[in-house]
Amino acid sequence: MTILFKRRNQKLKYVRQNSSAAWQRYQRRYKKIAAKRRSYARIPGYLLILLIAVLLLKGGLYLFEGVLADPGGKEVSEEAEVKSINRSELRDLLDPADFINPQDTVIRKKYGDLQYRFHTTLDPDLQKSVVSMLDRKWARHIAIVVMDPETGRILAMASHDKKDSGANPCLSAEFPAASLFKIIAAAAAIEACGFKPDREISFNGGKYTLYKSQLKDTQNKYTNRITLESAFAQSVNPVFGKIGIDHLGKEMLEKYAANFGFNREIGFDLPVDRSVAPISEQSYNWAEVACGFNRDTRMSPLHAAMLASSVIYNGRMVKPRLIDRVAADGKTVYSQKPESFLRPVSPHTSRLLKPLMRTSLTRGTARGAFSDARGRAMLENYEIGGKTGSINYNPEHIRYDWFAGYARHKEMKKKLAVSVLVAHEKYIGTRASSYFREIVEKYFRQQLKTAELEK
Repeated sequence: MTILFKRRNQKLKYVRQNSSAAWQRYQRRYKKIAAKRRSYARIPGYLLILLIAVLLLKGGLYLFEGVLADPGGKEVSEEAEVKSINRSELRDLLDPADFINPQDTVIRKKYGDLQYRFHTTLDPDLQKSVVSMLDRKWARHIAIVVMDPETGRILAMASHDKKDSGANPCLSAEFPAASLFKIIAAAAAIEACGFKPDREISFNGGKYTLYKSQLKDTQNKYTNRITLESAFAQSVNPVFGKIGIDHLGKEMLEKYAANFGFNREIGFDLPVDRSVAPISEQSYNWAEVACGFNRDTRMSPLHAAMLASSVIYNGRMVKPRLIDRVAADGKTVYSQKPESFLRPVSPHTSRLLKPLMRTSLTRGTARGAFSDARGRAMLENYEIGGKTGSINYNPEHIRYDWFAGYARHKEMKKKLAVSVLVAHEKYIGTRASSYFREIVEKYFRQQLKTAELEK
């Protein structure tokens, strides 16, 4: 019994000892597992701290590089920056040579790292037609400008210069304005002096001369009486000479010349000469200027189109524009909208000018271009008017031939203002008025065709 009791106590002691060791091992194992779990739980925090540290380090290096690249502290981009441009910068980018009879209405040019696309206002069909109709054989110069009177958009611009293929006569003011200045004199007489189209004026002698004796108020059996409308249509020099001396004078001539854009910068997209109308203190000079019987009053064909546009657009003149918008690497950096330039006369005056300009085509100096073989007036579907002008330059054996006019098809709202200059040499080629008629017919025929297709 004693032996059995001892063995039982030893077994219990062994069990207790073994149980205590197992518990200790369990505690150690549990602590290790708990430590691992705590370590795993800290990993996202460590990663976040690491990410922040990387970002801070990268930002510091970027800032350091920026300071080295630009000591002023400004950020410098490696790519070319596309910036908007103004009209002055546009002129610097444009090459006038690209606009001498262009066939493509979008001009592409590369400057530095940027590819520019200059979207013009040109009507592609009309531009091609006008260029193709140039009769170069007998002409020293040809200049044709077609514009929308209400927006200033240049729809066609074509030219020919026999001596300099790189010149653009459309933008040159080396040409005598001749009888186109009668538009300005008539407007001034109507607005400032109260003339009406049926106002009669007397004159002696020939219609196309301008002697000092013709400017006197002589009344005899050879005296002719003519209305302002007829004198304008037939381009009677002595009548407008007397208006210049007796009614307008130097101050009024200067005022209305400026009103219509003479002696001013036009502000076109391309360089264009300033049209000039110098007026002296001599009364005979006032007569010369008023009727256009001088070579000192000079204007550009672009300006002549603007002159015609002011009549059809109720006495308003907008700035002409050739560029519609500019894109650089696909981003629009420049765009234009219609911009008012001048208001030469009131709407009332422009309405009274219209019958004068229409009569030039039906019974005046341009009737041959607008009548058929039987003398019947053509283009009856149009509101149309214009003014011819011609003057010789004998040293060069040149005859300057002008036509400035406007047209609106009676079924459409669209309007045109057109100027044509032809400097004929030894022989007379296509006349300016004939170009005008062909342009009007082609443009509105195409517009009517397009309108029919859109219905």
